[in-house]
Amino acid sequence: MRALSKAYDAVLYGMAWVAGLLMVAMMLTICIDVVVRNLGYQSSAHFFTFTEYALLLVPCLGAPWLVREKGHVFVEILLMYLSRDARKAATFLIGVACVVVCLTMAWYGFEVTANNFRLDDKDVRSFDAPRWALVVCIPVSFLMMAIEFLRFLARGENFLGFLGVTVHDEDKER
Repeated sequence: MRALSKAYDAVLYGMAWVAGLLMVAMMLTICIDVVVRNLGYQSSAHFFTFTEYALLLVPCLGAPWLVREKGHVFVEILLMYLSRDARKAATFLIGVACVVVCLTMAWYGFEVTANNFRLDDKDVRSFDAPRWALVVCIPVSFLMMAIEFLRFLARGENFLGFLGVTVHDEDKER
């Protein structure tokens, strides 16, 4: 089990690193494209295609890590006005909803990916790419986000990162 956990962590952090590297590569690609155009030359169509693909990959590769680091977006306005017990209950229900939504998106994403693979769909741009290879990051990302939310729920941790809310009453300070 420990080896599986280490492998999972390596994949999660590896995906985050690749997302970061892709953001740097996109910035460099865009800068090169602007310089080439300003010098009066035609830029490569591959620059645009790479940037489009990277714009899909970056959020998919980085999202599971963001959930782990509590960097995901959440709206706390309603929770701020609830009592401590109501916040705990609402936080738990939000966590369950996050898991359900992520698993639903992963399931549908795997169906789409498998269908693209079975039909041998191609994404035709400046070069042809198998569509399944482009979209497989979506279900993998949502599955890993579901795992991260499940880990928070199983440990009774606050995954929202505010107001000191925990699902289990572990206040040792009081």
